[in-house]
Amino acid sequence: MSTSLQTVLDETRPPAERADPLHLLERAILESLDTIEATRPGGLVSLSVALPDAAPDGDAAVNPVRGGDCRWLSPDEDQTLYGAGEAVRLTLPTPDGFEAHRTAWVVLGEEGLPPPLAFWTVPPALDPAPPELWVPRVLLRRTGGRMTLTVSLRRGDTPVAEAVRCWLAEARTLLHGRPRDVLPAIAARAPKTDLADWTDRVRRTTEAIAAGRLSKAVLARRLDIRLTGTADAQVLADRLAALHPACCTFALAHGQGHVVAASPERLAVKRGAKVHSTALAGTAQRHADPEADARAAGDLLASPKERREHAIVADAIAEALAEVCESVERPETPDIMRLRQVQHLHTPVTGHLRAGVGFLDVVSRLHPTPAVLGWPRPAALDWLRAMNEGRDGLYTGVAGWIDRDGDGEAAMVLRSAYVEDRAAVLWAGAGIMAESDPAREWTETDLKLSTLLNLFGDP
Repeated sequence: MSTSLQTVLDETRPPAERADPLHLLERAILESLDTIEATRPGGLVSLSVALPDAAPDGDAAVNPVRGGDCRWLSPDEDQTLYGAGEAVRLTLPTPDGFEAHRTAWVVLGEEGLPPPLAFWTVPPALDPAPPELWVPRVLLRRTGGRMTLTVSLRRGDTPVAEAVRCWLAEARTLLHGRPRDVLPAIAARAPKTDLADWTDRVRRTTEAIAAGRLSKAVLARRLDIRLTGTADAQVLADRLAALHPACCTFALAHGQGHVVAASPERLAVKRGAKVHSTALAGTAQRHADPEADARAAGDLLASPKERREHAIVADAIAEALAEVCESVERPETPDIMRLRQVQHLHTPVTGHLRAGVGFLDVVSRLHPTPAVLGWPRPAALDWLRAMNEGRDGLYTGVAGWIDRDGDGEAAMVLRSAYVEDRAAVLWAGAGIMAESDPAREWTETDLKLSTLLNLFGDP
């Protein structure tokens, strides 16, 4: 072992913490050092270690808030991902732009551990920027009670000793960080759309649909808020996950801040050759009274307008998957997905991928769905641009992860906020059909905005 690396280990390991789980990482680094240093320049190398199922101080000892850049909670699989730093960041002009890096990825560590992964984002259709992908320098993965710590490096970008210093410091923060669990309140609001403007936009859109220019368009409202203090994006994600356990919840570094979302719509989940997508369109309010809630769900299922809107989305997803799958399955009729404030028509769509089809290629075919843009795609895109519709903070884009084996998960960036210092930008949209009523669509967007507003004490 080099003197410089020994110095790093001595500096970053206080004597009282010799029994710390990070000692497992230190030992693995020492055992893998020759292979790490022998990795070709530009090559991506990751090292994973299994951590004890229970942290030394109980659950509170593993509370990765301070210093983490990314967090991803997958409710169906009881999995949470925490990322810090960047080993490499790439732009992806084509869906296969990551394949060469993925297939050449050097993976070190014990057999049977989950593979390393990268986070990635795709901008909304109104934004021409290419997708971006980054491998976190340190990744903590919790699946049930099992924890895995993965550190990554692109050889040649950073001296190994400096990379080790970052690995240990960021891993310690992820494992032992303490949250700032008090969220600020709302100090001021600055709506970018008022009811009169919204009504005009909805009516113009319904007239365009009636004239045959398009079948559906998704209009959106933006609400800017000032906060009484700095909002911790990771704490926001935790609170959202607690309030909306059926949603895919994430906080990802973006620009100078973070995108935080509790998305009910997972665009794609790939495991081996199987891919799963979700059609979600058609919305009704939830009610505290069970009978009223059931009536609202029944009315939603019986509404010709809502069923037509939903069918556009479900058909588009099934057709896109049919282009890359040997078989596609979906139920004939939708069911109801019940969330905290709203309930949606929901149809699961599954497919068996053809050989050689990658996860990012699947996502590129699905995105944007009619649920976030409209239909047909070209006509809806032209209409939204003509209406000067804007999107930022990744709203109606896609966020997700892909691992070394090619499996991954993607969610639409919905029920989201872009948070930076003491400011936040919130978005909510509604699918407009020929029969859409402006006041009802306004109420729907109010309900969706409340997903985030409630976190700051807004009733």
